[in-house]
Amino acid sequence: MVIISSIREQAFRRLVSPTRDREVAVDEEVEWFADRDETILGTVGFGGEGEGWNYAILKRGSSKGFLVWERQEHFPTCRTARVMLLRQMTGAEAVGAERLAA
Repeated sequence: MVIISSIREQAFRRLVSPTRDREVAVDEEVEWFADRDETILGTVGFGGEGEGWNYAILKRGSSKGFLVWERQEHFPTCRTARVMLLRQMTGAEAVGAERLAA
């Protein structure tokens, strides 16, 4: 079972390299999430070209820390972006587990 929890911005920043901040780019971030082992992170933000809600998912890379794995934009509400983010984060974990088992 994959457990995703809300985390504080400071915890998110501690995990993500400062040089990766621009790559995450969901504009004004308002929520941050991580799995129990902190191998997958997510953030929800507002802004961008369409001025809508966005999310980004980061997965731990080999030696380069976290890399942006998926980014989606143009959600009508923060709640919609959060729900989609959490669905994708749990799906990403399941895919990773399947690959390890194979």
